[in-house]
Amino acid sequence: MDFRPATDASELFELAQDAYGEAPWPLESFERDLKSRLTSYLVLALDAKPIGFVAGTLVIDELSVSNVAIGQAYQGRGYGQMLLKRWLDDFAPDTRVLLEVRASNVAARHVYENLGFHVYHMRKDYYHHPVEDAYLMDCYL
Repeated sequence: MDFRPATDASELFELAQDAYGEAPWPLESFERDLKSRLTSYLVLALDAKPIGFVAGTLVIDELSVSNVAIGQAYQGRGYGQMLLKRWLDDFAPDTRVLLEVRASNVAARHVYENLGFHVYHMRKDYYHHPVEDAYLMDCYL
């Protein structure tokens, strides 16, 4: 298992497509995001093959998680939790970490709860394709 910074937007786009069934962002968004000094990406590889990534934006002391993506063949094996925990270790104590998750994504919610996240709000009809509520979660490092 290997963790490394992301440098290739195409790789991220392909991983997102595999993880989600379709990428949540167009390729151009990943390209733009990688150029920002506020964003942080970490890729997880097994035997040099990238299988997932986590990404977010840090503004002062708030880290907003934008993606946690693990390829479908590797989901349900604890890789997402390992990746997220390793990535969060790079940020300062007392950083507030924020994310949203589909109400139906019970597996992801369990991963987040295992890492100390709590639901603090629900946004009605936040997601589209299909329309679904989002749970807003946060924790402090």
